[in-house]
Amino acid sequence: MFDIKNRRYVVWGLVAILFAVSMVFVDLFLFPYQESEETIVAYSLIKQGKSDTVTGYHFYTDKGTEFSLEQDFVKEDVVVLSRTTLYKQVVRVKTEKRDYSSLLSSGFNGFSLVLIVVLTFSTIIGLIKLSGTEPLTVNQYQNYVLFTGFMLFCVVSIWLVFN
Repeated sequence: MFDIKNRRYVVWGLVAILFAVSMVFVDLFLFPYQESEETIVAYSLIKQGKSDTVTGYHFYTDKGTEFSLEQDFVKEDVVVLSRTTLYKQVVRVKTEKRDYSSLLSSGFNGFSLVLIVVLTFSTIIGLIKLSGTEPLTVNQYQNYVLFTGFMLFCVVSIWLVFN
């Protein structure tokens, strides 16, 4: 079997990842949202690759907020935005006539949230296996650490690209 020399550092790294991810969930589901009424000043098209197919719209407001919607355009100028307390991510978009919240694709919505959930579960499984006393093979150790690292890379990359 494989003796992990840096098991303690890896476990503390996984704990740090789990803490950061738990703060995202606390921000999304426990803390109150901040609402503000803003005016859309500009928008841009989101296209799929080099084709002319429009997959969504990216909106800019007068207060500097940016958000993206999938396949639908906000026809009104004034929107009510709800943001999270810690990370200031847009979680709701409403106008007088319609609620666009289910179409949000920026921030911790859509695919980003799925990746965060996968990262959470992989981190928890890695912590359980690495905190135990049973010996691990080199392959098991690498699977737990590298998959979690890859998921962390994906979450950070997607978040940086879409925000």
